[in-house]
Amino acid sequence: MSVLRNLSVATALAVAASTVLLAPASGRTSAVQAPDKSAASVGWPPTPTTQLVIDTGGVAVGREDYVPGTVTLDGVTHVTEVRGRGNSTWGWPKKPYKLKLEEDAALIGSRPFDEWVLLAGYGDRSGLRTAAAFAVAAQTRLAWTPRFRFVEVVLNGQVQGLYMLTEQVEVGKGRVDLPDDGYLLEINRRYLRDDEPGFRTGRGTAVAFKDPDEITKRQRREVRGAVRRFEKVLYGPSFAHPTRGYAKYVNVRRIIDWYLVEELFSNQDSNFQSSVHFSWVPGKKFVFGPVWDFDLSAGTRWRDYGPPDVWHTREGRHWVARMLEDPAFSARVKSRWARLRPAVREVVSQLPAAAATLAPAAQADWKQWHESGDLEWTHHAKTFDGEVAYLGDWLTKRIEWLSKNEVRLGGTRQATEERERTVWVPVQLQSPAETTVQVSWSLRAGSATPGEDYVDEQGQVTFAPGEKERWVPVRILDDAVTEGRENLRVLLTGSSRELVIGSPHVATVVIRDNLR
Repeated sequence: MSVLRNLSVATALAVAASTVLLAPASGRTSAVQAPDKSAASVGWPPTPTTQLVIDTGGVAVGREDYVPGTVTLDGVTHVTEVRGRGNSTWGWPKKPYKLKLEEDAALIGSRPFDEWVLLAGYGDRSGLRTAAAFAVAAQTRLAWTPRFRFVEVVLNGQVQGLYMLTEQVEVGKGRVDLPDDGYLLEINRRYLRDDEPGFRTGRGTAVAFKDPDEITKRQRREVRGAVRRFEKVLYGPSFAHPTRGYAKYVNVRRIIDWYLVEELFSNQDSNFQSSVHFSWVPGKKFVFGPVWDFDLSAGTRWRDYGPPDVWHTREGRHWVARMLEDPAFSARVKSRWARLRPAVREVVSQLPAAAATLAPAAQADWKQWHESGDLEWTHHAKTFDGEVAYLGDWLTKRIEWLSKNEVRLGGTRQATEERERTVWVPVQLQSPAETTVQVSWSLRAGSATPGEDYVDEQGQVTFAPGEKERWVPVRILDDAVTEGRENLRVLLTGSSRELVIGSPHVATVVIRDNLR
């Protein structure tokens, strides 16, 4: 079949208009410019699609081995190798691909590279989740976010539909910039299945090596030792200490921004399942980023739907969840979100225009793949426009929920002697209450016995307007029994609609032994 390769006059005018809008303002600049921290720097809002043609001479493209061929884009033909990529996504009808060019070329922007990725986005019927997430991430303190553009892929004469051409997550100047002794790593529970070198820590964290991809025993020991030392401190009693705690081992600013992008979109694998990238240089801190792969996010989860008013990324027993047990870290996360919120709202407001720009290609892609497609759990509307509207509505509700005042406990551990007394556990708001609000709490038995070691009860604390801290009373009982250390837990269980229960929301009260 013949394939049109020329843009229409209207499309050409749209490209020109977008180029003018994205061009930097004229004027004098310094010799060294700060990195561009704008959505435009990665390709948002998207420009009209162009055609990308892959020709392997009719040889089928599989996931395991590269197939030689050519790729033509913007009127230029490059010698390349191509193979399939992805895990579960490779089993879906619309396939993702990876390109490895014979010679470096700038398929996006002006910096040439040899490796590029074609994301199919089959699980994202709006086609915009990953692009919007990258647009948000580009405006954070993360060192690098992949650039992208939308293309219409033709493989061996067969139209494959709308794809997102994007940079490969790899080490290199202009991508993940690391010295020769640096490591690009990924938390990936499937690293063995993916045939990647890696290891699992004593706490179950699965760390895979992305670069170098062939490692020595010494390198494996070096990285394993660094992660082990970090986890020993992170899960130790003094983990929140400002100089000896986790902050000594990880770049806190970067992990906060990485977390916020992932939590904003409620990204499927972001709670330390896979695609959690970070880097490390011996003698320095772990640095999180870049973000990657948001096709199953913003309301879509594997065989499920994700509501906009529940936590996702922070759920589980992983590094970020542990850091959020530090009230100071939790407060920094909330404060940082307030600063990022305007940029996030701007990206969400641009979704309809982005969809309109992609509409000709997106509508054709919809008819080819989604009109009667499978994966029912990814269906939110019956049309492409409906899916885009759903995404915008979901993210708008998510922004509102994340922006609510947050309530948390003022610590995760308090200790007391076994004697009749009341232990006051602080409950704190991120911001002073604007109206009267209530927070419900309850006690849960650990090794301590309700009615013998403490009064088993539940209740509410009330914040009057202007108040920011109240206390839960835990009434300790005394008895004549000689016994060792015991404990119970304090839980925040509910709150007024104006509040979100944040972290930490569980604290332990330790009753010291009375053996002496």
